[in-house]
Amino acid sequence: MFYIVETSEQLARLVLREDCYIKVILGSDNYHPELNYVSLIYIRDKYSGYILAINHSETLSLTLEEIQAFLAGYKKVYCQDQKLTSRFIKHDNIVDINQTILDQENKHVIFECTPKIIQHYYTDHSLLPNLNSIIPVSKHYEKCECLYDQVKAYIGKEEDTTFNTDLAREYSRIESNGIKINPVIFDKYYEPTWGPYSIKDNTIYTSYNLYNLTARPTNAFNAINFLALNKEDSSRQAFIPKNDLFVEFDFEAYHLTLIAKLVGYKFDTAESIHIQLGRYYFQKEELTEDEYQEAKAISFKQIYGGVHKEYKSIPFFQEIERYVDRLWIEYQETGKTILKTGRALHLPKISLNPQKLFNYSIQNEETRQNVNFLIEINSILSKYKSEVVLVVYDSFLLDASLEDGKEVLLEIKKVIEREGFKAKVKAGKDYASLIKTSYL
Repeated sequence: MFYIVETSEQLARLVLREDCYIKVILGSDNYHPELNYVSLIYIRDKYSGYILAINHSETLSLTLEEIQAFLAGYKKVYCQDQKLTSRFIKHDNIVDINQTILDQENKHVIFECTPKIIQHYYTDHSLLPNLNSIIPVSKHYEKCECLYDQVKAYIGKEEDTTFNTDLAREYSRIESNGIKINPVIFDKYYEPTWGPYSIKDNTIYTSYNLYNLTARPTNAFNAINFLALNKEDSSRQAFIPKNDLFVEFDFEAYHLTLIAKLVGYKFDTAESIHIQLGRYYFQKEELTEDEYQEAKAISFKQIYGGVHKEYKSIPFFQEIERYVDRLWIEYQETGKTILKTGRALHLPKISLNPQKLFNYSIQNEETRQNVNFLIEINSILSKYKSEVVLVVYDSFLLDASLEDGKEVLLEIKKVIEREGFKAKVKAGKDYASLIKTSYL
């Protein structure tokens, strides 16, 4: 029985089942998917597994279109990286097993299945963009069979996958846009492991890690953490727009607004939440700029470190404490808390206390809201040159084209502020030079 499928005739002989597991094997595991190609695709049902050959030195070649058409016959396709898989395989029902494991085990599990010969290839030839196309097909098959054996128990255990699909799709779109760089300034401040892993034609590609318990993405690739770029030096000047300018929508008091919605507290939407809370802190109507900044710091400490004794009489924080108490009681009585995205945090699989549970809830709600925003914003921008190139927790960075007109930016601002959120709009010719604008 063959396990390498390299002709259309062989592909036609495969038996379709209800569902299958697949793994997309790129030219190299080290290169960003945007700068990569598909070498092989492993496909496995509960009876047998096959390697579908597309671009490998040992085989003939199928086309990705042929494989795409074949996979369309499955009702459900399982994988371990939906964001990556969906770049190359379009299917209406892809399920990310890694997210199912996070739901079930409350942890991200990295399975070690790499044969020693593959490790050897990557040790000696890590810079080759076509490395997986040289490694023997049999070794890829061995690795994929091992992976399937370790994850097959989770197939069919998923619940509602809508959010995970939306999450993968929207962040994949941002990654594909890339960010233009000024190579002279970039080389002065940054030392990637190997530039070509993520840089081509003066464009760098980011990579969001979606496998976090709270669903909150991180973003580090090729030795650069894009969510912790230095604000104190000139290093952010290295990132410049491909179009005309960067426009940043920076949420005003984002977490405080999210929390107010969670606990059912109503702030005056006509005025900054920081000013409203600052009046309680300083017992005065008008705040100086220093007091305004201090008010932000005080509020941050209350929501992430627990409410200090001197602020417990403030109505907003009283509502927070009631909410935290309810959340903790529910968690102890039922053994779980259902986050807004649908993920359940289980006892005793993770160690929590009331404040940590509350913090997890905030981060999860932030991510859920960001995905909802991105669905609408990316849909709007699909008809224009402007594009979202970076999301940093409470801000969206757009590479904006003046050709698209002011109306597009106003439409995005309207989306963001529709449900009581507020955004400060900044603009600039590079990521270090963003200044507040009244243009919008």
